[in-house]
Amino acid sequence: MTKLRLSLGMIATALLVGVSASAQAQSTISCESHEYRYNRCEVYTAGYARLVSQQSKAPCVRGQTWGYDDRGIWVDKGCAGEFEIGGGSRYDPPQSYQERRSYPEPRPRY
Repeated sequence: MTKLRLSLGMIATALLVGVSASAQAQSTISCESHEYRYNRCEVYTAGYARLVSQQSKAPCVRGQTWGYDDRGIWVDKGCAGEFEIGGGSRYDPPQSYQERRSYPEPRPRY
């Protein structure tokens, strides 16, 4: 009985250490496209990023208006959001533009 309790205690401790290690590896960053222009938020992504919450009226679509690469998160066309980086459970291939893109600013609606 004592060996069983000891084994269960060790398993529980190992699980808690594993969960806290993965939680520490994840962090969040805010990144936004100012005036509908391309913007890069330099951060180490560790091969993983996902949109946690969109903070703009403009759509945030991975590979179109936001993405990431080895230099950080990029946003474009008015996308703004909170992004989780690092600590992903799987590798997602980065989405990046080959070059900086510039788009005309939207016309005001009257």
